[in-house]
Formats: sequence, C-alpha cells, structure tokens
Amino acid sequence: MSSKSCLTSCELVLEQGFMNLLSRLSNQRLLQCIFLTLTIGFVPELLADDPITPEVAPASSEGKESMMAIRLPADWEIDLFSAEPDIANVVAFDFDHQGRIYVCETFRQNQGVTDNRGHDDRWLLADLAAETVQDRIDYHRELLAGEAITYEQHDDRVRRIEDTDGDGIADTSLVVASGFNQLEEGTGASILWRPSGLYYTCIPKLWKLIDRDEDGAIDDRVVMADGFGVRVAFRGHDLHGLLVGPDGRLYFSIGDRGYHVTSEEGEVLDDPTSGAVFRCELDGSGLEVYSVGLRNPQELAFNDVGDFFTVDNNSDSGDQARVVHLLQDADSGWRMHYQYLPDRGPFNRESIWKPFHPEQPAYIVPPIANFTDGPSGLTYYPGTGFGDQFKHHFFICDFRGGAANSGVQTFTVEPDGASYRFVSSDKPIWNVLATDVGFGPDGSLYVSDWVNGWDGLGKGRIYRISDPRHSQSEIVSEVKKKLSENWQALDEMTLRDCLEHADRRIRLEAQWELARRKSWPVLAAVACDTTLGPLSRLHAIWGVDQIARMNQSLEEPIKERLRGLLFDQEAVIRSAAVKFAGDRQDDKAIERIQELLEDQSARVQYYALRALGEFGDRSSEAAVLRVISEQAESDTAIRHAGILALSQTRSAEELKLLSQHEVEIVRRSAVVALRRLHHAGVAVFLNDESPLVAAEAASAIYDLPIQEAMQQLGETLGKTTRSMEYYRRALNANHRVGTLESAMRIAEYAASNTAPEVMKLEALQLLENWNQTDPRDRVLNDYRPLPVREFGDAVIALEMNLQVLMGREGKVRDEAIRVASQLGISGIAPMLVNRVGNESLNANERASALDALSRLDPNEAVQLAGSVRMLPADDLLLSALRVLAEHSPEASKQRLFQAIASRDMRTRQLGWDLLATVEGDDVMQVIHEGLESYLAGSLPKDVSLNLLEAAQGRISKEWEVKLGKHGEKQKKEDALGQWLPSI
Repeated sequence: MSSKSCLTSCELVLEQGFMNLLSRLSNQRLLQCIFLTLTIGFVPELLADDPITPEVAPASSEGKESMMAIRLPADWEIDLFSAEPDIANVVAFDFDHQGRIYVCETFRQNQGVTDNRGHDDRWLLADLAAETVQDRIDYHRELLAGEAITYEQHDDRVRRIEDTDGDGIADTSLVVASGFNQLEEGTGASILWRPSGLYYTCIPKLWKLIDRDEDGAIDDRVVMADGFGVRVAFRGHDLHGLLVGPDGRLYFSIGDRGYHVTSEEGEVLDDPTSGAVFRCELDGSGLEVYSVGLRNPQELAFNDVGDFFTVDNNSDSGDQARVVHLLQDADSGWRMHYQYLPDRGPFNRESIWKPFHPEQPAYIVPPIANFTDGPSGLTYYPGTGFGDQFKHHFFICDFRGGAANSGVQTFTVEPDGASYRFVSSDKPIWNVLATDVGFGPDGSLYVSDWVNGWDGLGKGRIYRISDPRHSQSEIVSEVKKKLSENWQALDEMTLRDCLEHADRRIRLEAQWELARRKSWPVLAAVACDTTLGPLSRLHAIWGVDQIARMNQSLEEPIKERLRGLLFDQEAVIRSAAVKFAGDRQDDKAIERIQELLEDQSARVQYYALRALGEFGDRSSEAAVLRVISEQAESDTAIRHAGILALSQTRSAEELKLLSQHEVEIVRRSAVVALRRLHHAGVAVFLNDESPLVAAEAASAIYDLPIQEAMQQLGETLGKTTRSMEYYRRALNANHRVGTLESAMRIAEYAASNTAPEVMKLEALQLLENWNQTDPRDRVLNDYRPLPVREFGDAVIALEMNLQVLMGREGKVRDEAIRVASQLGISGIAPMLVNRVGNESLNANERASALDALSRLDPNEAVQLAGSVRMLPADDLLLSALRVLAEHSPEASKQRLFQAIASRDMRTRQLGWDLLATVEGDDVMQVIHEGLESYLAGSLPKDVSLNLLEAAQGRISKEWEVKLGKHGEKQKKEDALGQWLPSI
C-alpha cells in the first residue's frame, strides 16, 4: 500500500467521519494511516487504488421470471445462460471460438462516471472548454475538490463466463481484469476477443489484455491508444464498438466526448466536439479517423460486401436516432456543444438528423433512415443458426430504460445508388432491456439484459435464444467445430475452401489466416475465379489487400495480378478492385478507373471518384464535374466522393473558379471542398444567386470557423435574400468581428423593413451583449470567448437607428426600448415618458416603457409610477409597484399594503414579494397580521408561500415556533400538508 493513499485516507477520518472510513479500511491499514498522519501530516487527495467491492445482487428466481416475459417468435426457445451473482451490469460482450463469453461489467454509473446533466453551469463551461483528457482531469480536481476521491472508489471489470458441461447454461464465472477506476476512466463499454488477446475500450484508453498462460488471469495490459474522452458530455457516450473489419483492421467508435490522441506514428488526431469511428491495425499502428459527426454510435457492423453501418442515438429534442451508412471521411453533422442549446442549434434547425432532403447542408452525409429510440448493441447475421430468414439482417438493441418498451429489433437495407435505402424492420425479441446482442459459435443468439433503469442494480442476465428448426442442423454443428479449430494448423487448400462457406465468420477467419501467412497467390486465384460467387471473391480481394498493405515488397506483383478485376462482370468486384487500386496507388490502373467514372454501377463510380482523388489525378476534372452535375443532387454518397476528389485534386484558387459554374450542385460541392481545406476562398460563394450555395459558404466560415473570412460574411448581412440560418450566422459574424462598422450593420438590419422579426430581435440582443462575457457562441454553443470590449460602438449604432426602431410595431419596438435602456441611451427617455402616459397603448407596452425608464431616469419613473391607479390590475400596475419598491421604498409602502388586499392574485403575490424588500415597523406589523390570518386559515392560499418568504429571517423565535407547530399539524392532517403553501 502506498503511503500517499494512507495519508489521504487519514484525511478522510477528519473530513468524512471515523466510522465511515473504518467501514472501508482494514485494521492494519487504518493503523498505518494514523501513524503516517501523526508523523508526516496530510496530503490533499486520495488515490483509490483499492476500489470498493461492488454490490452484486444474490441469486434469485428473478432472471427466469423476467425471461418468461420476453416476447419471442412462437417457434423459438430461450434459456437463462447466466445471471447475477455470476454477472452484473452488463454493457457489452463477445465470444471466443470455444463459446466462452467475455463481459464488460460496469459499477461506476453515477459513482465515477458522471454526466453534465448532474452538474452546474460552471462545470458545463469547463467541460466545453476542455480539449484534452488532462484538461478534464484538472477541472474535476478543481471543481470536485475533496469529492474527487469518490470518483475512484468503484471500478469496471471484464468477466469470463463459460458453459463447461455443454448443457447450454454457464457454470463458471471469473473476473479476468479489474481496477479500471481512475478519475479519468469511463465505462468499460466494449470487448473483442482475438486469439492474441482481448481488446477492451475504457475511456481514455484502448487496451489489449493478454492472458499468456490461458489461466483466465490477464498477465499484460497494453495501452494501444490514449486520449479518448476529453469531455464528460452524457453518460453512455463512451469508447466502444470494437470489431475487426473485413480488411483485417480494428474498428471502434466514440460518442461525442471527443478525442485528442497521438498515434504511434506521431500524428495528432484531435476533435473535442464530435463522435467518431476509428480504425488501426491489430497492433495499434496506423490509427486514423474513419468517420466523424456522430453523437453516440455505440456499436458498428458491416454487411456481406464490407460496408459499415451504425445506429446513432438521438439528442432528445424531437430528433430521431439515425441509421448511418459509414462512408470513409464523412461527416454526419453532430457537434457535442449542440446538446446544450434548447433547440439543438443547426442539428435541428437545418434538419441534419433527417434522411436526405435538398435543404440539408451538403457538407454532411445524411442518414439513410430514422429508426429506434435507444440504439446500443448492433450485429449482422452471420448466415447460419436461424436459416435464411435473417439473411442480410442487422440486429439492434433498443435500450429505453425499462424492459416494457425495450428489446432487439431487426432491419434490412438494400443498395440505392452508391449508398442504401431502408427496407424493413421487425421486433423479434421484446420486453427486455437489452444492451448487447451477438451470435455465438453454437448458432444461438445471445442477448444481455441490464434489467432496469440507467445506473445498474448489481444485476445482469444473458439469455440464449435459438430456433430448434435450425439449431441442431448440420451446418450449425459444422460452424461450431470449425470455429474452435486451430486455424494456424489448417492447410491452405482447406482455408481456401472456407472462403466459400455459408457462415461469414468462417470466411473471415480463413481470409485473415491466409493473409497472415502472406498466401497471396491462393487468394488472388480465388479473386480472379469468375466461376465462384462474389462473396468468396470479395474475401479474397480483402485478404490480398491486407497482404499488400502490410508487405510493401509484395505490393507490385499483387497489383499486377488484380488489375484485370477492373474489367470484371460483377459490379461489386469491380468496385472492390477500384478501391484496392486507389488504396495501393496503382498508377497503371488510372486510365481504366477514369473510364469507370461512366460505369453503370453507382457503387463503382463512387470508388472511382475516391480512387482518382487518392491519386491526385488532375486530368479527370471534366469527368468528375460531370458525375457531380448529373448524380450528386440525388446521391449523397456520390456527392461525398466527388467533393473529396475536388479537394484532393484542385487547388483552392481552382476551386474558387467553380463559383462561375452553371450547375448549382457543383458550386455547393466546391464550397464543401474549400471547407475541407479550411480555406477563406469559400467567401467568394457568399454572393451566389442560390441561397443554398450561399448558406453552405456561411456555414463553412462561421462553424469551423474560418476567421479570415468572418468579416466578409458579416458584410453580406441584409444585401440579398437568404435563409434564416444564413442571417443568424451573418449577424453573429458581425458581433464577433466587433467593429463600429459591424455594429452599424447589426443595428441597420434590426431597423430594416424586410428582415424577419426573429432575426431583428436577435440583432438587438447582439447589441445588448456587445461585451459578451459568456464564452459560448450564440449560434453553435461552442466555447469561443470574445475579447473584452466597451459598449460604445453598440450604443452609437443603436442611437443612430433608434428613431426608426421606435416607429416599428410590436416586439421589435419593445425590444429596442429595453436594449436602449440597458445600454444607458438617455436620449430615449422623453419617448418613454410619452409611451407610459399614452393611454392608447396597451398595458404591456406602457409597462415595458416604464421599466426601461426606471433604468435611465429613476426619479421620472417614480413620479409616473406614483400616478398609476390601483385599478385595473394590469401589467402597468405591476411595473409601477416594482419601480416604487426599488427606487422609493418608503413611498411604496401604502401602495404595497393596498396591493396585498387586491382581488387580483398577481397583484397580491407581487405585493407580498415586494414587501419582503422593504424595511419598517409598519411593514413588520402587516407581515404579523398576515401570519395571524395564515394560522387562522383566512389568508388567501395563493399568497401563503409569498407571505412566508417575506417573513423569512425577519420574525421572532416565538413566531418561528408557532409556524413550526402549524406545519406539523398540517402534515398530520394532510399527506401533502408540508407542501400546501407552495401548491
């Protein structure tokens, strides 16, 4: 035991109480702590190197009872494979080839892993400002102070469960790794078994856990990457989604907690605002970002032709979860800071979460569908175990906090252009709070059950579900036997035959083993064999690509061998060959790839665009622009590939010239290409005749931001007809530039005839907040503090437009009055006096003028307030009472005494509230009289709370006793008695 943990545990004796600490320490450890405290002193914090033993529920019949309530197809069978106390709080799981299950268990929910919703605004600001994991650690230490130790008292762990006697029920349970409990660590949210070890994700690290002697205990913990989760965001937005892709790389995802990771090669991958998908080699090398702009993509899956998908969680603001076809280098549009805007900012305003529609920004690749409410575990049917009924089906856990409305859904998609469209869905497994789903080597479907709620009850189940019509079939037995074999001992011809197997897991293992052996002639022969099915050939191409990627000396002969596939009759083979040629930079394939831009298959065209971009091929510009012109308007995958090709083959100056192109989608694509380059040349598109093109440019400049073009964006304000979101960005661009000229543009816009009312109000509020102290951006909510500046420019700009603004109607005029008074523009006072006295105006308008006048000329406001009659009891009267109480408390008393006796509830309540701010014996006498009425039951109930608050801290002990006894009596007489004054 370290002396540091002893010392700080002793500090707890003083801070948390002796008995509390005693329950956590052994006698020996306690004596050590006391000794060190007496001889050395205290240290400021505790390193909780010994986490508290987790609370796991005892064995019971609950698991089987819950199992009986799960809704399944009539022909299926279900068994309780494992339950508490053998497992608890199951987040995710994976199988090895022997059918053992490795489980991620969490005991840190709300006791180590927190959530921004549970903290104050100071915490949120610190989180929005964090850019590294160390930043997050630092502000936790600062804001939590002594409480930080509680974040390290509980750990997450990895458990292995096994059915050793083959009866279909787990009978052994073993914790193989634990102690994931440091302050910065998150939920252990994903596990992946490979023969070389376990891959495990637990923010901030991607781990490899190695059991060298296979005794069930982890011998080595290797950090493969570190720096994930720079922010807290929301619970569950973790590092997760582990799987090996068809290319043999490791893929995984993170929610919008962001990342700042240095790869093995020294490249910094940095984005604190977005959820993303990553990939790397199985040894951790070659780490790269695959796709961004996601909110919480908990799991990933790929289909039989190697395309990746996720189901991304919604933000609880009327938006819906989205099925995303994960294209490499794509942006799905979500940013973490949107979460804390009531309307979620651009995500909702611009309908980013919806499937494709023409008004969406072009920089995103939209989802293919909206589906589920709480997507978590995701898998793809491997081809065996349930016959052909689930061929091409995805299985997705829909986690909604309770079993009654949760379960496992299925869905299918089919090719649509270069991407997919949603086809069908079903709910085969329902009434279970499922966190993960997977197919075991035995052909059964396994589902983990969180049981209930969000924090974990120390319970957990895994159910084994099977279809008796198929579970005992020859193919299922064969798969189980083959998976459990020693793949390294199989000969090449056996492995080659496995590439044709019906079960994808067998095909993949054979592919990966042949790739490991560098058996490229075998794989190439399969790839080029047109008598074989396309899936076998695809696996062969992927395997050959693995070999070429990892063995540069073999790259040239492999390229030569596969080049002929560019002419293959199968579109899926042509597209794979194009991808291979582009990834491996096969220069001799360029001419053929150029021809394939005219291919009948949109999938082939997509990969041709990507490949030509990777080549930096400048000779294909006309063909690339033609494809964009003809197809990018309706095919967002083609648009994405075309934009990438433009950004990779054209200079910024050349992209700017496309502002003259006659086709709108080409101009929009050029804007996004410049956005990807972070180039200020995007500003030339601000004056485009198309509002969509201009909006795309405004978004690029403001949202990234591109500071060099911010002033140009501001200068376009009010010059042409634009979308609401364009105006919002242009207004705020002027606000951020912060010159007198930009303030004038804002004020003139507020005073214009044509601007939308909501944007005029925004303009006035920008002037009011000219010296904005809140560091959050008004459009995006991103952490973007402005420098301190004086209000002078805002005052000048508003004064010059005030006369026009005062002539406007309704909200704009009222807001101009309010803002002018806040900025201290005294010249408006005479106008305000006239408005207060103008009986043709409604009471609200006159009240607004009186409030504003009180900020500029309190004496004049008091005079006018004193002349306001007690009837009618309207907004003007309420304003007058407030003005009198604030600026002339002595003179206000008689008015307030009258107010508390009013027949109008608002007037009575305000009267008591204002009396709380006024001193005097006469005031206390009225309060005492009110209390007597309260105790007698004759006081109007709607002012009871107002009176009690007015009396608080001002009455004698005798009165406090009286009120206390009255409260106790109310409790006895009425279950709601203690809350009656506030009801």
